Amino acid sequence: MLELIALFRAHRRALTAAEIAERLGASRRTIYRDIAGLQAMGVPIDGAAGLGYVLRPGFDLPPLNFTPEEIEAIIVGLALLPRTGDKGLVAAAQSVAAKIEAAQPARKRADVGASGWHAMPPARTEPALLRRAIREERRLAIAYRDGAGQLTHRAVLPIALIYYVDAVILAGWCELREDFRHFRLDRIEDCVLPGGGFAGRGEALRAQWNVALAREAETCGS
Repeated sequence: MLELIALFRAHRRALTAAEIAERLGASRRTIYRDIAGLQAMGVPIDGAAGLGYVLRPGFDLPPLNFTPEEIEAIIVGLALLPRTGDKGLVAAAQSVAAKIEAAQPARKRADVGASGWHAMPPARTEPALLRRAIREERRLAIAYRDGAGQLTHRAVLPIALIYYVDAVILAGWCELREDFRHFRLDRIEDCVLPGGGFAGRGEALRAQWNVALAREAETCGS
């Protein structure tokens, strides 16, 4: 519904349900339902099916407000992101913080901006590349130095990034070990996308990985 409002605000002319559905990747039935829902909530949308819809001028969204506890939770979460060394997420976190601060009453703005942004030293491998490989289900070729200092070259099917306070871990299927493995980003000395992928297998691999983690936890607890 927020995307609908944003779309209406960006266009001065009437938009048909078919146009809106194509832009938002939804069905016309969903668009009709959501427009009716917005109208029921008092959003001034004029028009009808088959004719098009337009948002009357002057409408604006209400200000975004949080309780003190909610602000503290947001601050803690955003402030931890720079410690991952992920420059893309750090930039996004700073943008989120700025938007939240701008939307708060003046007396609360100092609270939002009170947390410092202390980044960890950057890893050799940019986390944005790993996130892309996970999304697109692309194989990775990495050079990894383990805790004993031994360097190995691995072909990995990446399935998840795990963000801890002091480390970021890449989880994936290691073709060398023929099993799931976890790699600290600060020990990955080189990483490329050599070509090839595992399209359509990501969800199944994540399910198998979760089962393996559960079994490991049971073993450790017994």
